[in-house]
Amino acid sequence: MKQYSYLCINSDGQEVSGFVNARSDESARIKLMEQGLKIVRVDLIESDQTPDSEFSDGDAVDITEFEGESLEDYGKAVWDVSTDYLDSIRNKKQPQIEGLPLSASLRTLAEESPSISLARTFQRMALDLEQGRSQEDTFQRHLQSVPQNLATLIHVSAGTEKLESVIEDYIASERQRRQARHKLLTSFFYSIVLILGSLILFYFLMTIIVGNFKSLFEDFGTELPGLTVLMISVADLLTKHGIKIAFIVIGGMSLIWFSFDFLKKRALRRRLLNQIPVFGSILSNTSISQFCRMLAGLIDARVKLPEALMLAAQMTRDPNLIAGCEVLIKRTNAGFSLMESAQSSPHFTKSFIHIFRWQDHPQVFVESLHASSNIYQTKADLKTGTLIFILQPVLISGMLFLLGIPIVAIYLPMIKLLNDLS
Repeated sequence: MKQYSYLCINSDGQEVSGFVNARSDESARIKLMEQGLKIVRVDLIESDQTPDSEFSDGDAVDITEFEGESLEDYGKAVWDVSTDYLDSIRNKKQPQIEGLPLSASLRTLAEESPSISLARTFQRMALDLEQGRSQEDTFQRHLQSVPQNLATLIHVSAGTEKLESVIEDYIASERQRRQARHKLLTSFFYSIVLILGSLILFYFLMTIIVGNFKSLFEDFGTELPGLTVLMISVADLLTKHGIKIAFIVIGGMSLIWFSFDFLKKRALRRRLLNQIPVFGSILSNTSISQFCRMLAGLIDARVKLPEALMLAAQMTRDPNLIAGCEVLIKRTNAGFSLMESAQSSPHFTKSFIHIFRWQDHPQVFVESLHASSNIYQTKADLKTGTLIFILQPVLISGMLFLLGIPIVAIYLPMIKLLNDLS
């Protein structure tokens, strides 16, 4: 145990100072906030600077001195660190859930945030709470600069006793999503570079090398193999219209992609992507894992099921799951169960639907969702490893085939010409 000196302001606006034993700076701050004190500063006292006290480090006493306050104001809780006594003087302005202050979760959320501005917002929120500002006032001041989905999640969970656990579930799901995304982007970056390099080399071979050999073969007047004739025709096409073809292909792919946005068919586009072997399974399993984790946390926090479904789906940023949950909410409002509603929906896989049969047993439902989250995340990790393993050999084989065909087409007439001469 380490000893810290502190300077705080109590609920009457008076300064109080003293010493507290704790394992870390964060632990010392938590103990002081539990006493209802507004922290001004907390400093670690070196062992050779420890003030005289009749208590040793082995004693159960944490707070060894209060200036300006009588011990009767705090009762036996000052001398006993057991949970029963500490709970009686817990800070009302900053709710404590499952033993952790909300400010600690917000600081963790700031560290996990990929946005610098968003991280600063969460840090300011944590600082306001640590300085005694109410939760409602803190949210009103800062949540306007937080993304709408996350702000709604915090607002809805704030009325429960599980706000911090919901935030921790959100942090865990976001961490998993970013890890999966990082693995895919790393793998696809290498693949895209390899594909672009292969296409550039292929274009160079067809327009420069094969084009020059065409005139040479015509001078010899020999009959050309079918593969060589085909490659010469492709070379002529690329020489005349290669850039136009590239723009048409890129423009067509972009038009197809954004047409789903224009027609408001993003859910359909996501389902089509989910059908891609291996890659689609990674997307689907990662989204379902996030959905299950967030839904479990919200149900455990006693958030109403329709609202919990929509919030959990929105946190995944998966248009297919969002559309599916909208259908579930409409059908359950019409009197159908979740199981019946999900069975007739194209948005959910058959392996996932069975989870909804536990909707009438909240505790079992929550445990089933947590287990499913772990299972689907494991599936996503395995598929990611499989994709990384097979993608590079497949691309290298394709590159060798793409570049090998023009070279073979050039050498076939030369071999035939040598045979004719001999």
